[in-house]
Amino acid sequence: MILSVDVGGTFTDFVVIEDGLKHFKVPSTSNNPEKAVYKGVKNLNIDGEVFHGTTIATNAFLENEGAKTAFVTNKSFEDILFIGRQTRPNLYSLNPQKPKPPIDPKNCYGISCRMDEKGRVLDEIDINEVKCIIKDLKEKDLSAAVCLLHSYVNNEHEEKIGTLMDEKGIDYSLSSSVSGEFREYERGMTTFIDAYLSPLVREYMSSVTEVFGKEPYIMKSGGGLEKASTVDPVDTLYSGPAGGVVGASFVSDVTGVEDLITLDMGGTSADMAAIADGNIPWKNEGKIGEFPIQAKMIDIVTIGSGGGSIAWCDEGGALRVGPMSAGADPGPVCYGRGGERPTVTDALLYLGYLDESYFLGGNMELDINASKKAIEDLAVDIDMNAKETALGIFRVANSKMSRTMKKITVERGLDPSDFSILAYGGAGPLHATSIADILGIERVIIPKLPGVFSALGMVTGDIVQDLSSSLIEPLSNKKAIEDCIEKLRDQSSIDGREETLLGLRYKGQSYHIDIPYDEDVESTFHDRHEKIYGYKNEDTDIEVVRVHLEIKKEREIESVPLGFEGEKETDVKNCLFSEGTYETEVVKRKNIRPGTSGNGPLIIAGETSTCLVPPGWRYRIDNKGLIILEMGRDI
Repeated sequence: MILSVDVGGTFTDFVVIEDGLKHFKVPSTSNNPEKAVYKGVKNLNIDGEVFHGTTIATNAFLENEGAKTAFVTNKSFEDILFIGRQTRPNLYSLNPQKPKPPIDPKNCYGISCRMDEKGRVLDEIDINEVKCIIKDLKEKDLSAAVCLLHSYVNNEHEEKIGTLMDEKGIDYSLSSSVSGEFREYERGMTTFIDAYLSPLVREYMSSVTEVFGKEPYIMKSGGGLEKASTVDPVDTLYSGPAGGVVGASFVSDVTGVEDLITLDMGGTSADMAAIADGNIPWKNEGKIGEFPIQAKMIDIVTIGSGGGSIAWCDEGGALRVGPMSAGADPGPVCYGRGGERPTVTDALLYLGYLDESYFLGGNMELDINASKKAIEDLAVDIDMNAKETALGIFRVANSKMSRTMKKITVERGLDPSDFSILAYGGAGPLHATSIADILGIERVIIPKLPGVFSALGMVTGDIVQDLSSSLIEPLSNKKAIEDCIEKLRDQSSIDGREETLLGLRYKGQSYHIDIPYDEDVESTFHDRHEKIYGYKNEDTDIEVVRVHLEIKKEREIESVPLGFEGEKETDVKNCLFSEGTYETEVVKRKNIRPGTSGNGPLIIAGETSTCLVPPGWRYRIDNKGLIILEMGRDI
């Protein structure tokens, strides 16, 4: 038996591969996520690999529930986490406020030691001074984030501090272990977040290992898998969403569709990424809240637009949707758990797109009358009728997601009409065609088990180790580049296929572009720079600022039976679309076979997700069990 578990904000998803494919959902327990995991696996006999995506690190940071942590750095740099960068997110704000990290300034310590940018010792470390700081940390029961200047070049001083902390049983993170790159604020904040989350994440990983009865592979933010006992907390901040994009890459490989926009719409949010030319997009720096994370992560954009997003009337009388969410408890009004304000899910039910008796495969019945009442109440506030309000909620949610898709395509030099949408999550397949209409996209693909696709995607991942280092050298200095690659290779703990990326920029620039290191690296950089920024300058020297080595130990992925259960049975209901009310066929996905095709309107109801084929769209089921939706009526 192979098991994959993805903890989400509303539901925890389970996929079991054993004599076919089984899947189910359990309501998430946000205060104690391992409880939902235990509830789902307590009756399973797990004898194969286990894969896990978790929100424990993300939630702990956003809710300020990490460990009390100290910051240890060079003297006179104690305030670096508070000073940050001079950039202003809102350029014209008259009262800009810098985000404050979750640390007491009194717990920032400075040490009298210094290295230069080449790693040469200028001032030797004072061991007695360090011992005094460690004594204070012990008395205050603090974890420690140690980040010294230029330790990415020479980590000698940090290692000495770490040895002394080991002797006294202090939890700590060293910047030279967490991130091998320059920019002291970003590296310092990344190290602090790692130390802040480490005790909690370590305890959680121990708990779920006990629950599973074996050590799971954790899906990392960068799309690779790593054992629970060795994974860094900062590498798990986007664990769940990464699983879906890895699964999308697998779909891209087996279908030959190289350009995909992923749409993962669940109960609380919608996550999107653009796979171009078959390559997963990733970045070497992201954000958690307002703080930078200097770690590899898939380039996923998240907005507060999920099935549980609450619809409301603003001060000007306009209809708004999100970012507030009803979450898992109480959830949408139709769940009957005490929710009073209408959500996107309530609008979908009112419009007829959801089957109230087959939600979660019939395990949960929805209260359509409660949804109608909530939408009618909102309709009074915005001076519209209930039908217009329900359609309005649907359109506003789609508009928000289409704008985000433009950010990950148009703003990065990509034409969205060249892409197909791969829609998954509980709500993604209901919204995908409407978003495609807005962006001029002509094809939507719905994978197998879209409602638990992030969990399924983890099973298709590979074991990956990412190693990086700053290197400020001309691109022409091949020896320095090769020496750096060899140094990173020596740090590796796994064997596998290697890929090297160079962070390149025109000399004098502040930001770089990651380019594969091969014989065409120079011309590729010029072309990529022109595509992103609109120009290239082939007469300007190219400078290397970082080297990234990815070592991938590929796993063999077994095929999974499609598991059709019966003949196609149809029902008919009235559904409300922008064009009017249509009689709409309803079929269960488990009974619709490969080769089936037809025109919308149609609802394909799955156990964890429903697919909407609106008027003006056609559908077909291919031999891999994928639902292919295409604009136009002719088959």
